[in-house]
Amino acid sequence: MKFSFTNNTNHKFPSDKIHFVITGLNASNQTCHLNKNGDLVPCHVSDNNAPGHLTKKGQNYANYLHTIKEVSEIKVPHIRSGRVYISLGSPIYLQIADDNTIIQPNTGNQSDANVDVYFDWIEFTFDDAGFHGNTTQVDQFGFPIVMKLSAPNGSKKVGITESRSALFDKYASNVPAPFKSLVQKPYRIVSPFKGDFDKGGTHAKYFDDYIHDVWQHYKTNKLELKMPQGTFIGKVEDNVFIFTRADSPNAKYKIHYPESPNVFKCDEEFSKGDEIQKAIQAQVAAMFNRHIVKNPADKCKPSEFYKKDPANFYAEFWHHHSIDNKAYGFPFDDVCEQSTLIEHPNPQELELIINWD
Repeated sequence: MKFSFTNNTNHKFPSDKIHFVITGLNASNQTCHLNKNGDLVPCHVSDNNAPGHLTKKGQNYANYLHTIKEVSEIKVPHIRSGRVYISLGSPIYLQIADDNTIIQPNTGNQSDANVDVYFDWIEFTFDDAGFHGNTTQVDQFGFPIVMKLSAPNGSKKVGITESRSALFDKYASNVPAPFKSLVQKPYRIVSPFKGDFDKGGTHAKYFDDYIHDVWQHYKTNKLELKMPQGTFIGKVEDNVFIFTRADSPNAKYKIHYPESPNVFKCDEEFSKGDEIQKAIQAQVAAMFNRHIVKNPADKCKPSEFYKKDPANFYAEFWHHHSIDNKAYGFPFDDVCEQSTLIEHPNPQELELIINWD
């Protein structure tokens, strides 16, 4: 299929200052980058020092970048766990580790070369079943991007169309005080687990009281989850949330008592076990982020999400400011189809529209 790029930054960034790189896994499970001819080339640690490499603060980085003036459209072969990184005004700095994988940018580390770079990305897989992709604010918001997927029966858009400056202003005005700390002007707004809500942070105990309240509630009440995998009944026993399959009482799935950062990250106690257990954990983690764990009837009613504190008000903000109110504000935002995921078995083109003001 074809990927194309549209510069909609209103002359803030000329097309020769908008950089992109497409990365992902090939059929042999190697980490690769896509060259301008549409070939998947395996990454290698030696690329950090190859001719034409990038350098910043005494460190060398692989240079897989193209500008959208040089390459405005590109043919993309099958690729798994893909990302399209886009940076404005400066390259994005990607270093290759000794195992030939990409060291992802970490703006929580102030020595990271990308701390003062405007960048963002989309995620996708293109395989025998077609295209599956999304825009994302799971880690951060850098600037507004719209994805337009075209196929023989039409097209669909997801993403953010509002101006960047308006979004920064509205975010600072609309979110509760703890979430204002996530603004890292002028470059980005980071997600809670990339900021003060992570372990050791000022707000690391943000969900603690709610977690305790939920655990107490379900010692004497039952949580029923109806999912494609079946119906599961949950109850807290010996401080463990145990879910039993309704049609198979011997099938049990456990969620151990989580910590507040686990709710934002949807990790550890929300990402263990087999696929059924992970599906249950995803449902419960989403309900925590949306503050509806004690109101299971509202599990798939977006109008009832984020009504009470504590909730993931960072995620709520992006839903209010995205096309059709769909956003990926936390890792399991796809529960009840609230994410920006778009799929098609016969994709023709993915247009990435890069916005600013």
